[in-house]
Amino acid sequence: EAERLEAERLEAERLEAERLESERLEAERKPKSNVADLQLAAKKRALLLAKKKALLKKEGINTPDQPADRGNSLASGSIDSIGQGSHLGARVSSVRAQVVAKLAESNPAQAKPAVATEMLDQIVPALKPAIEKKQAQYNESLINKPAAQKATNMVSVFGNLPELDWSIESDRRRLLINLEGMLLPWIQKIVEKGRSQHTSLAIDGLHLRLEYLPWTDCFVTNLSEEVLYTIMTSRFGLGELSMKPGDVIEDDLQEGLGFSERVITAEDLLWLAGLWTVQGRVLPADDPSRTRKLIRSPDCIRDIVVPEVHAVINLWQTRPMTAFQVISELNIPQRFVFGVMAAATTAQLFAY
Repeated sequence: EAERLEAERLEAERLEAERLESERLEAERKPKSNVADLQLAAKKRALLLAKKKALLKKEGINTPDQPADRGNSLASGSIDSIGQGSHLGARVSSVRAQVVAKLAESNPAQAKPAVATEMLDQIVPALKPAIEKKQAQYNESLINKPAAQKATNMVSVFGNLPELDWSIESDRRRLLINLEGMLLPWIQKIVEKGRSQHTSLAIDGLHLRLEYLPWTDCFVTNLSEEVLYTIMTSRFGLGELSMKPGDVIEDDLQEGLGFSERVITAEDLLWLAGLWTVQGRVLPADDPSRTRKLIRSPDCIRDIVVPEVHAVINLWQTRPMTAFQVISELNIPQRFVFGVMAAATTAQLFAY
């Protein structure tokens, strides 16, 4: 009898998993919507909680009823309410509370919200084992991917500008990129606001998912690398892009909610966004003659096979230098140095 009941339970779980997978595949055939994501996330949470409750009950441990579906409550949240006492900004998990308590014991000053972004390194290990597994799976898939299909391998990412003279006004105007209507400023905005307000944020207007999770300092996206590269180099119309509350809350990570989409660290995405966007040019308000030193290189450069990129990164980590000094020492086209400079500046990896 026990074996029959166990077999029925396993069969029910298999059918439920197939149904959820079928719904996911069906959702991918349609334009992604915030509501659809919420519903799918809620079903995943409900299934996971039901399994956990059944297991605890089997061991003789009673569990209280779970609160109503939180995912649907997020659908009505607005960007204006984030961080102003709303349920989106008010959620604090037990893990974050423990981290804050431990920091307060060792250094009371670090328990203040104003330095919460400095606590990310301590919080991340407790939150993202599942995300690291997903990233490892994605990295594994890259091994078998033809190099020609990798956007990060294309020398064309550095554009085709000739050697220009920064001291000449007309050349300087050609070198400076205009970011109006581009995706890069929006990525920087949601990272900055997400970190300061400790809530997930997404970019609206892409019709696909690009969501920032501040608790792990990562992005979740269903955009392939090729699509990301394309939209980074595109210009959007006035009002076409905006910010919106994300679908994921910190408690979801505590409950083990996984992602079928790609996960990428904020540092890697910011670095690639800067590189892809400028196309070998210079960011507004930046100055190639300013001395700076590269603190470190991001993980994503392992997938870049352009030798000039690694040469620039290795040299710039040795000592403070201007972009022109790097160009002179390596004797390479300036667009490679300017591209790396923009990427590292966007990812905040320079020390001045």
